Formats: sequence, C-alpha cells, structure tokens
Amino acid sequence: MTYLYKRGKAAWCLALMATLSLSSCKDFLTENPTTQFSADFVYNTPEGLEAGVVGLYNLQRAFFDNNDNNGSNSLIIDAKDDLTVPRGGEISNYGLLRQGIHAESSSVHSYWWNSYYKIVDRANALIASADKLVGMDESKRKLVLAEAKFFRATAVFTLFRTFNNIYVTTEPTSFETAFNTINEKTSEADIYKLVNEDLTYAIANLPWASYQIGRVNQATARHLKAEVALWQKDWQEAKTQAEEVISQSGTYSLVATTGQVFAGDLNHRESLWTLQYKESIDGNPNKLNFNLMPNYAELIPGSKYSIEQGGRGFGWLTVNNYLRDLLLKDPNDTRIKGTYYIKDYYYNDPATLPAGQTLGSRIEHPQWKEFGASGNDRHLFFVRLTTGCKKFFPTTGIPVSDAHTMNRMMYRLAETLLFAAEANLNLGNIGSAADQVTAKTALGQINAIRKRAGAAGLTTLSFQDILDEQARELAFEGKRWYMLKRTGKLYDFVKEHAGYGKPGDESSDTNQSTGHANTPLDPYPYRNDARRIIRPYMVNWVIPRAQMNLLGPDYPQNDGYAR
Repeated sequence: MTYLYKRGKAAWCLALMATLSLSSCKDFLTENPTTQFSADFVYNTPEGLEAGVVGLYNLQRAFFDNNDNNGSNSLIIDAKDDLTVPRGGEISNYGLLRQGIHAESSSVHSYWWNSYYKIVDRANALIASADKLVGMDESKRKLVLAEAKFFRATAVFTLFRTFNNIYVTTEPTSFETAFNTINEKTSEADIYKLVNEDLTYAIANLPWASYQIGRVNQATARHLKAEVALWQKDWQEAKTQAEEVISQSGTYSLVATTGQVFAGDLNHRESLWTLQYKESIDGNPNKLNFNLMPNYAELIPGSKYSIEQGGRGFGWLTVNNYLRDLLLKDPNDTRIKGTYYIKDYYYNDPATLPAGQTLGSRIEHPQWKEFGASGNDRHLFFVRLTTGCKKFFPTTGIPVSDAHTMNRMMYRLAETLLFAAEANLNLGNIGSAADQVTAKTALGQINAIRKRAGAAGLTTLSFQDILDEQARELAFEGKRWYMLKRTGKLYDFVKEHAGYGKPGDESSDTNQSTGHANTPLDPYPYRNDARRIIRPYMVNWVIPRAQMNLLGPDYPQNDGYAR
C-alpha cells in the first residue's frame, strides 16, 4: 500500500519480474526470472504488463514455499483452528496461542500482512498502467486487468478476513505518496465494494478454462465471489456463482476417487486453480508435509518411509481426535484410509522387521499408544503414530526427504459444492437424498462429496452437517479457520476441540497421571492450551508491532489488543 511499501517499483522489477515462456508440449505458465527489466519497461509496454501479471503468480507462490520457521508460516491458519494438534516446533507457538496474541510476538503475522499487501500494491500498479497504456491490444489489456484485479481481490479479501482493520487504496505507490500517514482503516462496505467490483470484472473478462495451465480463470473468480457472498450472507448470490461453476461439467467435475484428488500434478478437472511449481525453475521445495506427517519410521524397526505412508514427517501439526472421529463416523470413508489422511501405519521393511511381526501388518508399539501408561508414552505416540495429513506429499516424492516440490490447489470444486450446499440450506432448498448435483439442492451437492469418499449419503441436513463435511474434506487447506470465523463459530469450536482431549475439557496437559480415566471417552488432554487462552476478540489477528509502527499514531489496532 502507499505507506507500507516505500522503496519504489524498480526494485520489484529487478528482483521479482519474469518473462512468460511456453513449454514445448503443454501450455504452462512458467517464469524465467531476469534482472534486465526496468520499471519503465514493465509499466509502459504491453509485454512488460503481461510479465508483471506473471510476477503476481510468483508472489502468491512464494508465500507457500517460504521455509522460515521450518516451512510452517503458511500453516498457522490451520494451527489456530479446531481440527489440529500443535505438538511442537515453531508452528506450535501459534497453535497453542503462545505467540500471535500480542503485537510484539507476532512475526509470522507480519509475514502474512507483508505478503498480501505486496500483491495488492503490485496489482494496483499494473491496473493503473494497463488502464492508460496507449496502443495495447484491447483483448490483451482486458486479460491483464482481469488477472490483476483477481489478485487484488483475493489479497484484499485475505487481509480483511484475517486482520479486519486494514487500509485499502487502489492507488499505486509513488514517491509522492510513499510517506503519507495512514490513520484510518477502510470501512467494511468499501472493502466489499472493491472486492466485488474486481471479481465482477474478472468474471466478465476471463475464459472458463485457463488459457495457460496455472492461470486463474472465470471459474476461479466465480468461486471466490461465491465465498465473498457467503461472508455477506447473500445466499442467492453465493448459490448463483457456485452453481455457475458446478454447471460447467464439461470442464470441471469431481475426480472419481479421493485417491486422485492429491495425486499427480493436480492439474485435473476438480481443480479451479493450481499454482505451478517446477523444481529448480519455479518456486522452492516446501516443508509442509514434514510439519503434518508423524515420524512413523524413525526408531520403529520394520518401518521405513514410503510414498504410500506419506514420506518423512515430524508431526509438528497433526490431526486431532475431533477430526479423526468425524472421519471415522462412516467406516467406508476413504479419506482417512491413506488418501487425505493416514491413521494406521504398517510394517514395510523386511531388513529390520522384528521377530514375530509380518510385513503388511499394522504397527502396534508396545508402549507408544494413545492411551499409554505414562505421559511420555502418550507423547511419543503423537510424535510417531498419530493420524497425519498427507495432502502435501507428492506421489513422485522422495520418501526420506523433508522438503518437496509439489503443485498446490488453491481452489477446487469440492469446496464450491460446499458453498452451494450452504447457500441452498440457508435458502431452504434442501432437497432429498436421491438428488443428484444437477438438482441444485443442498443434499444433492453435499452428497456428491460424501459418495465420492465412499461415505453414505445424508438424508437430512443441518448446518452442523455442513461444518462436519467441510472439516473432513478441506482440513489443512487453509479453509477451516475462515469458515468458523465467518459463521460465528470460531471461539466456541476452539474452546471445545482445539488440540487433543474430550470436548470442552480445558484442564492442562501438564498433569498426565491423575484426573482422567485414560480412555477414549475420558483421555488425558494434550497440547490443548488454545482452549484456555482464546478470547472472543481473537477472531481477528493482532496487527503486529512492526506494522503498527509504520501506520499513523491514530490507526486502530483490532479490539481487545493493546495498541
């Protein structure tokens, strides 16, 4: 924004701009970084503007492949929800709410703030230049504007729903405005107006299918517009936008099985937008899987890291018993059987197989159990054998590596179906268990997701059913915290379920020897600090001290936090 980024645009051009090249076989969006561009070229030529748009993809991708804090920066949104156990590592400081609740101890919040404001600022510059550039082909101008406006919309929307008190301008940074003092946040009405106007333009000027693999498209923009409408409680608009995407069955559809959703390059029919990563070319290896999978092979004879079991992890942030039990409600649900999540691990190393064990049998450690005899035994269960998320382990990955290069789905049709189902529920358009997706009813839409997972279709529908299905389908994809905030459930659900333990148990996990039966109905709590620490005002992230120091003396910190 005009005050927060004062170093001018030339540095961005030198460090981040890229040219656009095409592969010989498929038309992929790729980026070849160069230092030969000047600000004059980028903002005053059609080729420079097109390269500038490609740079926006680079900025979004860089947000996820940053490996500070063991590669966990982008995951803290998941660590703060009701579905995870923040066991250790850097990410646990935010999941346990030991950091991120005071302006002085929120450095990862700064990373989020800076990353998305940078996208807004770059998009503003591209939009302003494209609007006034003389002699540019109109069809190319509209594409540049549509993509840049989409990126501005998604970045502003992310900042708003995360931090709430944000300042938005559509003016690009200039030397004349760089030192303006900002003392007032932008109103909610003005934020929604800008986001919706940008998305309306993108919808009108983007093709239904990406003109290059990795580009945003009309389905991407409509999906986001449906989510924005849900935030505004505009159920009819959410239904209209989501069902427009769903109706494009010739281009978009659920893949046949849950095992296909996160397999291969993710450029399949379910994906509405997939960020492209190419090793040593575009983006860096990330450590998401290392954070999310337990370390099932180390110190367990007969077990070795494998593709089937999700590679190497260290279990810093894993599936809690609340999400696990939701997944186990239907015994046929495939999502917890190694496609999205892994609950059971198997002996697979003949070279170290212990006597009396057989290859392919489930690992049952004699001490490291969920209901083990001591607190240390239970802790080691969470390190080695707890339920993990394998959505971010590539099917061609190296099992022993802690970092991987993998494309990332930003939006997929399963979420669009959940948007439509929620809108239809609020409109009273529930339908029947026999409905197909084409019936445009809530049950037809949610059951398409359940049946793909092998679970039985629902015959009745409540909002809790939608919350439960969203947890099963989209956990660890950066979606849950926002849905709970949007629907007014975040505080209550974190109080009830965060970390591990029976619902609503806020007792400390420091005492692991008395006070609980150590059974499935009354387990000892584990890493459940957030249940005790969360306050209602924490539904908005604190604006970090580094950012408050750049803003004017009267700029409002979010309610509940010391300025």
